[in-house]
Amino acid sequence: MRVLQAVPQIDKSPEGRATLDLGQELVRLGHESIVVSAGGELMDRLVLRGSRHIEIPLDRRSLWSLRLVRRLRRLIRELEVDVVHARAPLPGWLLWLAVRGIPEGQRPRFVTSVHRLYGGGFFNSIMAAGQQVMAVSGFAGERLRKQFSRKLASAPEIVPGGVNTREFDRSAPVSGYWHQRLLNDFPQLEGRNWLLMPAALSPGNGHREFLQLLSMLGQQRDDVFGLIVGEVPPGDVKYARKLERLALDLGLSDKVLFMGPRRDMRELYASARITFCLGERPLAYGRVAAEALAMGCPVIAYRLGGLTELLQQCFPQGLVDAGDTEALLEASMEVLKRPVQVVSDGLSLEDMSARVLALYARA
Repeated sequence: MRVLQAVPQIDKSPEGRATLDLGQELVRLGHESIVVSAGGELMDRLVLRGSRHIEIPLDRRSLWSLRLVRRLRRLIRELEVDVVHARAPLPGWLLWLAVRGIPEGQRPRFVTSVHRLYGGGFFNSIMAAGQQVMAVSGFAGERLRKQFSRKLASAPEIVPGGVNTREFDRSAPVSGYWHQRLLNDFPQLEGRNWLLMPAALSPGNGHREFLQLLSMLGQQRDDVFGLIVGEVPPGDVKYARKLERLALDLGLSDKVLFMGPRRDMRELYASARITFCLGERPLAYGRVAAEALAMGCPVIAYRLGGLTELLQQCFPQGLVDAGDTEALLEASMEVLKRPVQVVSDGLSLEDMSARVLALYARA
């Protein structure tokens, strides 16, 4: 099967990562993966994993972009594509127009997938126009159904994002060298229970709540240590400094580290006692939570959006109501008391790609 995926950019956005992941799986299974985008930071990785990339500026929302329709139509016909898969509204419209201009018996199947929560309106309605429509969670699918029920040929199929379990392999031991090097860099971590908070340092991502939780836990236990992992976006430098001052005001100078972005998330998930996802806004899906759960790390998260479904499947005792400080403290204490079991079935890229290929066949 020859599949063409279209996305604005191959970057770390939900749709960019999903394109990379599916492309890798298509190649592994013997299919041909073609990706059209404006490029991006993950483009080299995409090509190294076997996909063919064709650079077309699908990230410019303007009338000028309509000139790309003929180019896309010619590309689809020359490559004899079997399935075109749009992962965002602008590529969706351009592909839809391109496919409509091909004689009916020669058209590839047109598929869309939703990786974030779109607002209503005509422009976004194309995400409901696929012959098969996928949503990364039931929450995202239900929102799409309510907004664009007239466009949908059938209810969106739920296909959660997959985790690369070859990279996030819970059965592989953590390197002793990695562990010792981390302790050499941060000796204060020795003998502590690590509580992991992976999120960009931006307002609304739950860092204030995490610091307040650390303060409350510290009044009952002296063996907890917080690890805040994530970049500081250019516009949020002042906010990051406020978080550092808050940590000092709460007396956490010896109980929390701001570690910045890291490339050793597998090891951190494997070594942490709990991973926290405390963002205030509902998400279509929670990739960070899925990676932590795949590594067997308990996750505590607010009962919001697609995260609710993920934790109900893998670790339901980690769900707490947003803003309920007492419930957050109680759930954390329960996990710290004794080892807990995390279910990670159905989270792999193999599971995701099997569902997608089945939908391609039905389109």
